Amino acid sequence: MGGFPPRANRSSPAPTAHPPRQPPTAHRLPPTAFLDTKPITFADDGRRATRDLLRRFEGLPPGRIPRDVDRPQVGGRLEALEAIDRQYGGNAALPLEDVADLVSSILTDLARIDDGELVIGVALWAIRHGVAIEAPEPVVNALANRSNGARGKEELAAVIAIMEAVIENVRARLAPDLERSNPERPWRLLHANLAITAIRTEEASLMDSAFDALETALPDEAQSFYAEARALALAPGISPVVRERIEARIQA
Repeated sequence: MGGFPPRANRSSPAPTAHPPRQPPTAHRLPPTAFLDTKPITFADDGRRATRDLLRRFEGLPPGRIPRDVDRPQVGGRLEALEAIDRQYGGNAALPLEDVADLVSSILTDLARIDDGELVIGVALWAIRHGVAIEAPEPVVNALANRSNGARGKEELAAVIAIMEAVIENVRARLAPDLERSNPERPWRLLHANLAITAIRTEEASLMDSAFDALETALPDEAQSFYAEARALALAPGISPVVRERIEARIQA
């Protein structure tokens, strides 16, 4: 967790390279206005977001698509998402079967393409429509990479909002946390990365909310997380607020 970089799931077929583990410059951001996350809401530009997603995929150069990924097939599946939006609206619950399978197949293929924004876009499509994300590993990796690349508090808060929405989406299936022997399971990484991203904002309210979620989801692992985080928080340039909020959890 050196420098609080979010962690990706190395067992999934997602990105081939991850950002280096080094202290991010975000720790030394100048003070900004108080930030807080709000529940993710979607206006009916969900359809526009899906069109943008399809255009992004169509704009990928041939060299970005691995040979064993069927580009026309993936494009056709993304077009199916757009067709569903046209028929039912960009945010509606769907009276359709097998949509979760469609989303999973797209995420599995996109995990092999070096474009996490496409993965996040498909995950947000599923969230807008209340479709279960049954292949969360690529989404975990994409969010970890986006968090690593975020350099401003507002960008970090936006990643937190998406992480929270993904956690809520997968809660029913993953909250029992039946694979506790696997440290790279999506349920664990989502909560650890949520807490790490919140720490990087240096905002007490965001840290407290993320720590509450961590303790609820991973009660047996929270204290080891705080111990590691406290050691890293002693580094120069880390806000005293970070150490204060971590210490409060250790002493609780």
